[in-house]
Amino acid sequence: MNKDAEPYIDFKDFLNVIVALVPFLAVLFVFNILKVLSSQISALVLIFFSIYVIWFFHIVLKSKGYGIGSWFKMPTFGPDLVWSIIMFPVVLGAYLPMTFLTSYIWSGRSIFGKLLINPGPLLAVISIGLFFPVAEEVVFRGALYSYLEKVFSVEFSIVMTSAAFAVVHPFEDWMKSFVLGIILNLLYYRRRTLTVPATIHVMVNLLYLSVMYLHLLRV
Repeated sequence: MNKDAEPYIDFKDFLNVIVALVPFLAVLFVFNILKVLSSQISALVLIFFSIYVIWFFHIVLKSKGYGIGSWFKMPTFGPDLVWSIIMFPVVLGAYLPMTFLTSYIWSGRSIFGKLLINPGPLLAVISIGLFFPVAEEVVFRGALYSYLEKVFSVEFSIVMTSAAFAVVHPFEDWMKSFVLGIILNLLYYRRRTLTVPATIHVMVNLLYLSVMYLHLLRV
């Protein structure tokens, strides 16, 4: 596949996205000052933020004659989805050891630690389990990795994107987030569609939420 023919976000586009997020971040800052950010409101904000980010990247790609669907390779969406589900146990087998290691290093911390927000199972599934992981894949694999790959080597792009992915997660989770980022980048590099890493990311988050809430029910 000719990677040069694939739509990608350039540095100017990144700046436009950051500028577009300023009003949203300003509102979030005001909410925080007023101390009205309950877990439920935070989850709703996360859903809105995810939709906003995905929509804005779609607008940027439309200006280039494409659209967000070009990153998800809609003509092969079905087979890519099936491939992702088949690959999920393999991904989990590589990711779980790092989860246990993270828990061991940060002694006294549960393998499935508490969420930064806990709005209840339904809102958690919609926000943390579905919308946000897709938005993260649009940002990190669709935009950031694709941009870096145009400038640097594949190996450097994978490592840098994974490092950036780890930075936006809680500090205690940076090791397993970095490893998950590496895996998701490799999957994207292999299939050249966001369908695969997005599906895997959603499944990982949903499994995480399921285990966490089951653990809370037993406590």
